[in-house]
Amino acid sequence: MKKMKFLMAAMISAVIFTACGNKYSVDNLKKNDKLLKETAQKCKIKRNEKICINVDKVQAEKAQEWWNKTKPEITKKVDKIAKDLMAGNLMSSMEFVPEKLWEWEAKHASTTPQKAKETTLQILKEAVKQIKFEKVEYKVENAKYGQTSAGRNYAIIPTKSIVSAEGNQAEINQKTLVFEDGAKLYVVNIDEKNKAILKEMYSDLADVKAE
Repeated sequence: MKKMKFLMAAMISAVIFTACGNKYSVDNLKKNDKLLKETAQKCKIKRNEKICINVDKVQAEKAQEWWNKTKPEITKKVDKIAKDLMAGNLMSSMEFVPEKLWEWEAKHASTTPQKAKETTLQILKEAVKQIKFEKVEYKVENAKYGQTSAGRNYAIIPTKSIVSAEGNQAEINQKTLVFEDGAKLYVVNIDEKNKAILKEMYSDLADVKAE
């Protein structure tokens, strides 16, 4: 009798394990975005190696598909920013900044998003008088891309600028973050201030490792 009970328990465990395994299979996770996001969130808290490896694989595949599809659009955007910067139009990049950033600026400056934009615009107008971008290069071919636990696709593009001011030149190496919010693509520099803002406004971007 004891042996029979043991065998039945083992069979039930095997059935449950198989059912769970099938639920979190690569194919199921690919088909079910809701399940993928929920499971990715759980993997952040407690990692089940077998299941979370499947999540990693599906997210990597989806990010690859997204990159292949949107790379031409991203290239067009950063090329425009680069040309505008070298032409002295520092304000051009503002059109690719998420509205949430202006909301954050407004909140912390006790003003409105529109006033925050106007203040930034004025700062950029003054900057144009003092600095010149001699070269701006977005290394799109060296981009790293991925997907956050919330299913947000993103890319990190190494960026090099050569800036001159008062007869001196400086080379600036940065990382540029391109990410999606709904149907829109946004482009922002990854500096300490923007990191803090983005993590507050888009908490899942805390998953992103710029280094």
